[in-house]
Amino acid sequence: MIRTSRFCLLVFGLALLVFIPDKFARGDDLYISAANYGRYYHYKETKEDSVASRFQFDISMGNFYIGAWYELTHFVTDYSAVTSDSISQIYFGWEDNGLTIHAGNFYQTFDRGLILNAFRDDDVRFNLLLKGLKLNGRYDHIDFDVFSATPGVWGITKPVLKGIRLKIKPLRMVRFGGAYVRMNEPDFGLGDTRTNMNEINARITNDYFDCYVEYAQRDGYYINIFPYELRNQKGDGTYANLSAYYSYFTGFFEYKNYKFLAYPDLNLNYNMPPAVNHQQRSLQSQFGSTGECGYNVGFIFSPNYHWGIELDYADAESRDSLGHFIIEKYFEIRGNYFRDNLFTISYDRLEHSEKNETTPKFEISYSLDDIHSVALTAYLIKYEPLGESVQNSGYIEKYLDFNFARSYNFSLSVGGSWSDQDMSNVSDPAPKRLGYIELNIKFHNHDLIIFNGGQRGGLVCSGGLCFNRPTFQGTRVTLLSRF
Repeated sequence: MIRTSRFCLLVFGLALLVFIPDKFARGDDLYISAANYGRYYHYKETKEDSVASRFQFDISMGNFYIGAWYELTHFVTDYSAVTSDSISQIYFGWEDNGLTIHAGNFYQTFDRGLILNAFRDDDVRFNLLLKGLKLNGRYDHIDFDVFSATPGVWGITKPVLKGIRLKIKPLRMVRFGGAYVRMNEPDFGLGDTRTNMNEINARITNDYFDCYVEYAQRDGYYINIFPYELRNQKGDGTYANLSAYYSYFTGFFEYKNYKFLAYPDLNLNYNMPPAVNHQQRSLQSQFGSTGECGYNVGFIFSPNYHWGIELDYADAESRDSLGHFIIEKYFEIRGNYFRDNLFTISYDRLEHSEKNETTPKFEISYSLDDIHSVALTAYLIKYEPLGESVQNSGYIEKYLDFNFARSYNFSLSVGGSWSDQDMSNVSDPAPKRLGYIELNIKFHNHDLIIFNGGQRGGLVCSGGLCFNRPTFQGTRVTLLSRF
């Protein structure tokens, strides 16, 4: 019965898009928009099919708005089939002259995320959705946010979060402010399980430099996973960045120093501070470190739109007894050659506690005429695992992609990957050779991508979060539609 009502809501939304006249739907008072992101998978080995679809629907009328997300998933694994459908988001609100009142589901980030960073990133399969009330204002000399919410997507328990953020802009080049978040976990039944998070920040900017500093503190309960322990724990964190500009040169410096800043624990935390390196890897996400200290420094030389050189170096160490580290050296040069065709050459050397990873990469494109072009991308990743075990022998993965494009509405890619990794001790090894073909077609408000072949898995990182993406073999069809 529940699924029937959800399906009816989806059909009703589609009917509105199809049958409401465009003049009426896009009038001065009423505006209707929607988007659907659908994916179909057919797995080569198991011969099974999986489907995932997300339909977003929004209506605005004057100062009022309302919207909903409907998500359908059907995934088949080696052990079970998982089917779910739900209205994952419902929200409505009112906005006028910089003031917005919002009820329902929402995402929220305070400044650089040291005390609150609730967001969604499908690349690393992360979705921290909130559900409640929020009020925000955006004005010439002041910004503010106030909210009270519970997690919209969570596990066994649902803590209550309340927060406020204030930013004052007395001058064009000066901004400062602060924020406070309080989390209370009422489902534990263990007494005072509150966490208080607060931060202050300042920013000074002009035509030659941009400087930002943020300092945060935590005080309250902390969940230690191994061994399991619930205790009060103080923590703090500092993030700073400085960018300087002169002529064709840009120099930048980032600094981080976090300790016991995650809450309520390392695995289920509501904040995600900046990772401060090129690959966006954090010691907390990759190794479970309770604290880390590091920096990233570099410069960019760009005399015009096409030519540029980038050099940067990042170094971070954990602030606990685990002794984990990340060191990254990155170089990139891009430019143009005959008839403004472009090329990019980069080199990335990442050293961390488990292995060293070296990635040289070459990209080049060539315009055949005004609408047709070809491009070639080639790179490899050399892994050098640390340790003396036999299983820790090094290996190389090679990747190659050739692309043909016609204007912006059609492209065809053919490529593959090769690996010489020793898979004798791996229970479900990926093939040493994988090939694929991918077709991308854009028509009107639709983007259709058809992929067939094999895509090698590996570690994917974004915004300090890392996810081990499995190898895919089969057919994948993706359709993004906007109405």
